[in-house]
Amino acid sequence: MDDLLSALRTKAPEPYVVVAAGKTEWFYDIVKKSMVRVPAGTRLHEVTEYPEDKEGRVVAQTVNGDIIRIAKEHIETIGFH
Repeated sequence: MDDLLSALRTKAPEPYVVVAAGKTEWFYDIVKKSMVRVPAGTRLHEVTEYPEDKEGRVVAQTVNGDIIRIAKEHIETIGFH
């Protein structure tokens, strides 16, 4: 039973994480080395391989494939959809 529960926990979906509500904003894309526009509500996946920078921004990949630095206060967890 414990093995079954462990297997189910590892396959559980991650909650949706999005750019916080507001307007379209500009973020620095660390791969393109330029600014990219990201609309509010765009789904993100945090890339934990990169540490936070000095300003507390984390690296995240958008559903459009942009790899951006984004402040934690601009990230909103909205749960499961």
